[in-house]
Amino acid sequence: MFLDITSLFAGFLCLFVVVLMLFNSQPNHKTNGYLIAILVVVGLQRFLYAVKALGFTTATYNPLGIKPLLAFYIVPVYYLFFSRLIYDIGRLEKEVLHFIFPTVFFLINLLIVDYRINGLVYLAYSLLYLVLIVITVKKFIYKKRLSMLDKISYQAKKSWVLSMLILTVLLVIYSNCFLLVGISAHLNAFYRYTSLFWFLILFFMFKNPVIIFGEYSLLKDIQLNDLQNFQVWSRKPSKAIDESDAIVYNTISSRVDSIIIEIKLLQKSIPFISKTTLNAETLAKELKIPKRHLDFIFKYYCLYSINDFSNLVKVDYALSLINEGYLEKYTVDSLGKKCLFNSRFTFSKNFKKFVGVSVSNFASRTTTEKDYRELLAE
Repeated sequence: MFLDITSLFAGFLCLFVVVLMLFNSQPNHKTNGYLIAILVVVGLQRFLYAVKALGFTTATYNPLGIKPLLAFYIVPVYYLFFSRLIYDIGRLEKEVLHFIFPTVFFLINLLIVDYRINGLVYLAYSLLYLVLIVITVKKFIYKKRLSMLDKISYQAKKSWVLSMLILTVLLVIYSNCFLLVGISAHLNAFYRYTSLFWFLILFFMFKNPVIIFGEYSLLKDIQLNDLQNFQVWSRKPSKAIDESDAIVYNTISSRVDSIIIEIKLLQKSIPFISKTTLNAETLAKELKIPKRHLDFIFKYYCLYSINDFSNLVKVDYALSLINEGYLEKYTVDSLGKKCLFNSRFTFSKNFKKFVGVSVSNFASRTTTEKDYRELLAE
């Protein structure tokens, strides 16, 4: 009884997550259609099984129970899910090829009523896809170059990938066991016990909204305001797109927000900006995008030239160091070098340009305010 109710709720939650994903309005978020397909299948299977098991109906509506050959479609769906998740790309015309073989089998079943699944054929078929899935997952786990957004969500995605891999392995093992002892005899038990595992999967999905809503769900917890009190980025193009830039705009228009977010993450990454000057070359290399695309972003969405932006990031870093008391132990010249300015003159010039006062005046003002706060605290 308990497991039947669990199956009912697991099925309902799977379908509920599908609704959330379909109506997700987050910008630039690519929904993994194969995850939706998996959740729909899992949800319907368990929900329809539970409806019958709990006595709401005596009829059998479960598609897999009626047509076991549908299992041939499930295996490639799981492979394409992993492929889309890990590579973030997919060409529909190539993906359709994965469904030719199961479709041929299904058509044969329609023409030959007594045709049954050949156990060895399904074993070879399912193991082939399982090997492809393991290879794909291995590439993801050992991926060396990660974007800034990837680095933030990597652990959650890794746990998600490994959890789904375990479930896929169980699915392949169980489905092959069905063919040896009879699919109808143990299908209900499979739904009941795997519903517990799916509850854990669903709990993990809700705990890590990046799986459902994409990377933007993570960014709510990340401070991505502009540098100190400087307004740097524009949400819309600051001017009309030139005809000469129309091709680039059409190419990256859907990715503009995510590129700007990654730049913001870089400009706040102390380990990175303390060693690297954020110019066009270093940014393009770190973000793994063509320099032409980066130039477009700065031309239409940044309120500063890329050179001024680079100096502004350095000045912002200097402000944070001053606020932490850096000048209480070190000189202005040392501060400029630490912020990667070529000379004290260049540092002082850019500091006054963006802050409005000299470094020493700002430092003395900060010290006075700090002493005043400490006096009040006493």
